[in-house]
Formats: sequence, C-alpha cells, structure tokens
Amino acid sequence: MAHLVEDAAPIGSLLVPDLKLSPAKEAERAAYAPVILFYAKLPTAAATALPNSRAPRQRNSAAQVRRGSNQDGPRQQDTAFFMAQLWDGTGFIAQTAVVTFSLSLAGRLLARPLSLFSWHPLSQLLGLVTLLQSILVLQPTHDAGQKRVGQAVHAWLNLASFAAFSAGFAAIYLNKERGAAPHFASLHGALGAALTMLLWAQYAVGFTMWATPALYGGEARARALWKLHRAGGYANLLLILATFGTAADTGFVRNVLNVERWVFYVPMALIAVGVLPRVHLYKMGFGKRKA
Repeated sequence: MAHLVEDAAPIGSLLVPDLKLSPAKEAERAAYAPVILFYAKLPTAAATALPNSRAPRQRNSAAQVRRGSNQDGPRQQDTAFFMAQLWDGTGFIAQTAVVTFSLSLAGRLLARPLSLFSWHPLSQLLGLVTLLQSILVLQPTHDAGQKRVGQAVHAWLNLASFAAFSAGFAAIYLNKERGAAPHFASLHGALGAALTMLLWAQYAVGFTMWATPALYGGEARARALWKLHRAGGYANLLLILATFGTAADTGFVRNVLNVERWVFYVPMALIAVGVLPRVHLYKMGFGKRKA
C-alpha cells in the first residue's frame, strides 16, 4: 500500500490551498491524508490489479457472442449464441408480445372449468410460442457449426409446435363432432383448417430435408430447397397470426372470455414487427447479401 500513500505530505495544501490553518488543524489534516489518498487512488489501483475486469454485465446481443471467448468450448459458445438470438434486436418485441398474450389468455382459460374445447386454444397458444422460438433461433446463423446446431434446434421445436397445433385442431374437430356443430363455418375455422394442412406439409418437407436429404436427391439438392422452405415458413407465420386475429370475433372469445379485439390484434402485430425486420431476403433468393 506504500505506493498509495507516498504523496500524502502535501495533502493539506492540495485540498484547500488558500486557507490558512492553525498548526493543530494542519496536523489533523495531515493525519487523515493517507486515508484520503488511499480512496482517491483505489479505482486506479483496482484497474491495474485487475486488467480484465469489466463493467456490470449486460444482456449480450447475438453479435457479441457470435463465437464467444477463445476460452469457451464450442458447445458453450453455441448455447450463449442461441440464447441471445431469441431476444436479439427486434426479437425482444416478438418475445414480449407472445409471452404476455399467451399468459393472459391461458390464465383466463384455466380460471374456468376445463373441457374438451379448452384444449383447442391452450394447444394453439403452446404451438405459437414454440413456433416463434424455432424461427428466432435461426435469424440468422453465421457459420457451419451454428447452422448445424440451429437446424437441429429448429427441427425439434417445430416438431413440438406441430404436435401442439395438431392437438388443438383435433380438440376443436372432436368438440364440433360431439356437439353436432358444423365444421369450418366461420372465417376463423376455415383459416385454421387450411393452415393446419399447410403446416403439416411444411413440417413434413422441412423435417425430411434436414433428417433424410436423400429423399430429395442428396444434401445439395435438399439445401437448394431451403429457400422455398424458409419463404413458406414466414408465409405460414403470417397466416397463423391472421388466424389468431380472427379468433377475436368468435363467440367464445367475445361472450365467454369477454376479451376485447385489441387483446388479439396488438400482440399479433407486435410479433410480426419483431420477426420481419430480422428476415434476410437473400436467403430466400431475393436480392444479394449485404457486405
């Protein structure tokens, strides 16, 4: 600590240079000088002793953890990268919207006695949440390792959302059958049925391209189809958001849950706002990659 207090002698004149003090006061001030200098020099000493110290940690963006530190293993780097991907940039808007919407609607549904019909909206909410994660995790990857891991995460999350959407479709179909009600009579029902068929096709093609590329003539040909698969995925996402929006006009939402239309419209719009700016058009064959 000697280097911290070696300049203690002139501290009285430095603090109040123009003030004449009695010898007793000067002696008192000189006694406190080492303490004052110690705290004055403490930040500099800490920075010298800890050259690798950092400011309080903040949420890292995907760019900051793209490959991480050389001391981290590939698995830790990829985990940090994909966790950052889910919230990076405008992804934060989409995540906030889908979480608040899903929790608020699920809370209203679970506050009522559960029935066969209840599994339709609950399953669709689960499908929407998992589908959004599967999209954001690939927006975008930057090297072969991230792409390989990202595709695996994307595939399994899509499988989970596929199961959830299928369960929701089965629940409403069986509920209509049980009540002898007409199928697909509303705009919401018609869109939902058409979208379910499209999602089945999208999932089947995407999963087989990733898991069994030989079905498409090899990995090179399967990769060439990714542009169409990616474009179809974004189109299906917009249709899903539109289908959720039309649910705001159903009798159950208006008369049973007593939910206003904006509770559906605003989150769906915010999800689109959060996802679309992160789309790279060149990956779908539109335009060129920016340098």
